[in-house]
Amino acid sequence: MPIETLNPEVWKLVGTLNGEWRTNGGKDFGWGTVKTSSQTLTANALLSVYKLIHGDQNLTRDYYLVAGDVYHGIQGSPSKPSSNWVSVGFYANHMNLRIETTSAQARLLTFGPNSTVEQATISFSIGGELSAEYSSEGPKAGASLSANVGVSFTASEVSFAARPESRSIEWHTSLPHVGWVSSGMPANPGRPSYAGYIWNPAVIIEVPQGAVPNLKGRFEVDFEYNWTRGIRKRSFTPGIDLVYQSLIKTGADDAQQEQQLPTILETLRSLAATTGRDGKTDTFLMALERSRVIDAFGDSNLDQIVIAPTNIAIQDYFDKHPQTALEAVSPANQSWLDAWIAERVISTPPNSIEVAKLSTSIKGIAGMAGDWFECADGLLLVTDTYEVVPGLRSALQNLFGKAA
Repeated sequence: MPIETLNPEVWKLVGTLNGEWRTNGGKDFGWGTVKTSSQTLTANALLSVYKLIHGDQNLTRDYYLVAGDVYHGIQGSPSKPSSNWVSVGFYANHMNLRIETTSAQARLLTFGPNSTVEQATISFSIGGELSAEYSSEGPKAGASLSANVGVSFTASEVSFAARPESRSIEWHTSLPHVGWVSSGMPANPGRPSYAGYIWNPAVIIEVPQGAVPNLKGRFEVDFEYNWTRGIRKRSFTPGIDLVYQSLIKTGADDAQQEQQLPTILETLRSLAATTGRDGKTDTFLMALERSRVIDAFGDSNLDQIVIAPTNIAIQDYFDKHPQTALEAVSPANQSWLDAWIAERVISTPPNSIEVAKLSTSIKGIAGMAGDWFECADGLLLVTDTYEVVPGLRSALQNLFGKAA
């Protein structure tokens, strides 16, 4: 995989060119057919963009490499399509990928894979012509940095047709689908078609020095559900626009990022459980959303310091103090809940929270260890300590010159 093997001294990661699509197979057809309601179709292009920083010593041109993964997947396909008489479920007929630049005077320098037919593997390399011997003073014998990019992937039952133009490249990937000779001939698709297939494109674009590459792309997969092995009955052919995202920050980007800090509530929700990941703040977030204290959030006259015990801290404390646990879960005990949250939500004057001062004044207090998050409306501490440390409010009073 080129992304994992590129020398960062030669190719610097500067952006991504990504797009994705997902859908459900839809309503089942009925007797004798593969269930489509349990099938999920996906199509993704995950491409990285690199700039050549050492190698070619041309002072008038810049070079950009686009390389990564292009794939589709079909979850819920039958393991043995030959066992299904009427249909084999969804499969994919082809994949199309187009990468282009709209920059003036830009041109396609080199690309891979080239057109291939029925090879077991595809291997290619690009960028070797940009390699040069290099030292900090300029080109010099004895210090070679290679810009060569090698790529290899399996291509059994798959063929490619490359269609280059002066400022773009398009690949058409044919997959082993049903009925490619005639209706129902052959009767079954190959695994790259009905299960999924991944391949790795690479292309180098040449632009005038200092110019922005203005990259864009489009990815298409033709999904089909056939009837009697060869008659197209249902299909999806999504056209996915690939969006370029620069990873190079400017001063304006930093200012915009500062303005777009997440709120405390957004941060708590991001730390809650998601698919495939355990949460840290679910219990506290649920209590906060049930309490009346939450009404103070979003007030432009106040910032907040929120101390959120983790799920584990709360569970351990409640296991040791069952009476407290009963009070916490009682629907009639709203006042207990409000007081519990209020003890952990401290209001401060707007824009008065300074991370540097907190670092010396609050983080130094015993028991205040944890993860601090700077938010648009204050600070959040996620801690494995259940109880609020004594002296916190007096520390804040000294810090801000007034009672919190």
